Amino acid sequence: MTSNRERSGVSRQDLMDYFSLQGARIALAPFSSTGIPDDSPEWKTRLAPTVRGLYYFRDGGGRNCYEISSQLLRAADIFSADPSSRALDHIPAAVSPGRTPEVYRDIAAYILERRGLLLDDKYRQGQMTAHEISLRFPRFSQFMPIYFGQDGVAISDDMQFSTIEEGIALIIEEAHPLCMWRLPGLAAESYEALALFQNDEDAMDRFFSYVLRGGSGSADFVDFFPLLARSIIDHLAAEHPPVWPERD
Repeated sequence: MTSNRERSGVSRQDLMDYFSLQGARIALAPFSSTGIPDDSPEWKTRLAPTVRGLYYFRDGGGRNCYEISSQLLRAADIFSADPSSRALDHIPAAVSPGRTPEVYRDIAAYILERRGLLLDDKYRQGQMTAHEISLRFPRFSQFMPIYFGQDGVAISDDMQFSTIEEGIALIIEEAHPLCMWRLPGLAAESYEALALFQNDEDAMDRFFSYVLRGGSGSADFVDFFPLLARSIIDHLAAEHPPVWPERD
């Protein structure tokens, strides 16, 4: 049987090759519209906040930096063999395309070298970039534009005029019965957003509405995030009590 993706010209192998380099794609996203500078001091300056974010991403259970470096090395080999490979789609090349494999390998080494730097060197640039911050919210980046895009409504044919509570209920309903695997992370990201942005509504609106292209329905973010977290916790308490065995 032929899948829809295969009928549209994208084979299962194409997808496997593409997503096998997703970590490299995330790391190089800051250069997606400009290409990677040939000059290493320039790309290091621009890449430093993202690498800082990748280490946070790792500590939060995301891809580790060895994996991302390995993918960059593999991308270098693929580029050397076939620069037009579909596996490299949406991965920026160097400004001088012929230097791309070399630049990929240098960046792979740079990511791992960051491990040995002193804290002052790692965090000297205190100002976070939007891409660095986005690495903290992998679940929000998936569900916020879908359920609460900039039009401010939960996306469903019969929910054009839904309340914020009804929109959250839809999220929980669609996660059920896999709530214990899908929802605790959303609650955690809700509280992380409040802490990171220090309950500053304007800052949260600038980031979540215009960087993540999401929204909070008719509620302010300072009200939306606590409501989302409480709703998730209340649902889990009512429908999914802890199931580890008790000891006598």
